Amino acid sequence: MNLELDDDLRMLSDSVAGWLKQYLAFDRRRELLGGARQRAFWDEIHGALGLAGAGLPEAWGGFGGGAQSHMVVMDALGGALAPTPYVEGPVIAGTLLGKLGGQDELGKALAAGSVIVLGWEEEQSRGDALSIRTTAILNGTEWHLTGTKRAVRWAEEADTVLVTAQTDKGPAVFRLRGAGSALPLRAYRLIDDHPAADIRLENTPADLVAVGDGVAEAIVAAVDAGTAAICAEATGLMRTMLDDTIDYTKQRKQFGQALASFQVLQHRMVDMRIHIEQSAAAAILAALRGDDSAAVSAAKATIGEAVRYVGQQAVQLHGAMGLTEELRVGHYFRRTTAIENQFGDVDAHVARYRKLRVA
Repeated sequence: MNLELDDDLRMLSDSVAGWLKQYLAFDRRRELLGGARQRAFWDEIHGALGLAGAGLPEAWGGFGGGAQSHMVVMDALGGALAPTPYVEGPVIAGTLLGKLGGQDELGKALAAGSVIVLGWEEEQSRGDALSIRTTAILNGTEWHLTGTKRAVRWAEEADTVLVTAQTDKGPAVFRLRGAGSALPLRAYRLIDDHPAADIRLENTPADLVAVGDGVAEAIVAAVDAGTAAICAEATGLMRTMLDDTIDYTKQRKQFGQALASFQVLQHRMVDMRIHIEQSAAAAILAALRGDDSAAVSAAKATIGEAVRYVGQQAVQLHGAMGLTEELRVGHYFRRTTAIENQFGDVDAHVARYRKLRVA
């Protein structure tokens, strides 16, 4: 199998990475995270590159790049640790709407840069998209939802929030009325500085988007697409962490010699590189086989172990400096720690892979 990027994907990668290098210096990222809203940066990068449409269908106004374009974009965003709702919007919501069909209005809004997010995780989920306890009851002609969606990233700054719920006809997708802070949510920042919120639904009115045949499969496909996307993001993150570690060990001296001259530390950095290359291959396969949930879980399990190893080694080789706010390696470490558990941890995906392969 050819794992090399074609010319179009390479051009996309270079465009996104080049723009981020010019407009998202580390100091500016710290300023963005310290502000009240991160949405402005998303509007900026989409306005400059049309980024939201990279992988979305041409019928919606996108470029039609699909999962491979998502992979390339996320790798570049990860390398720069860029704070965007790309996974939540174009990847997860875009995949969901595409699989459901008949959602051109929301799809076109998504490609135009609107932030549309899906609340699917609950306390018991552990990466299982169909572990849904939120219920929806039809009262006359109006649906009412009861339940809590956990850690819905970018919910407070979203233009549209979709949620999953159980009905007497199976899983369904609903659109909450209102947007952002007008919704019944509790907003906070995650360990990786991303904005998130718990959405507490108590007999909350909502509009039905889809229910019945194909909805469960669409929800699983959307979450798998998001999982594959953060696998690609993780490879970008880890490459930057290794590059920073190599640079630091060349400058830092001990016993009159640069740390990089010690063979035992060289071996550890080689092991970091091996984990990164294995992760990159796994992320590519997950993107190419997006309809194969087992391939996605295999990639997430592989990358979950890799980000733990690479992150811990990078911090340790930086010494006490590794966890300071001044060096970016600590910020990358927090994001890799979040990725390790996001959409299910290693154990959850190993169990899922085993179940899918046996089935």
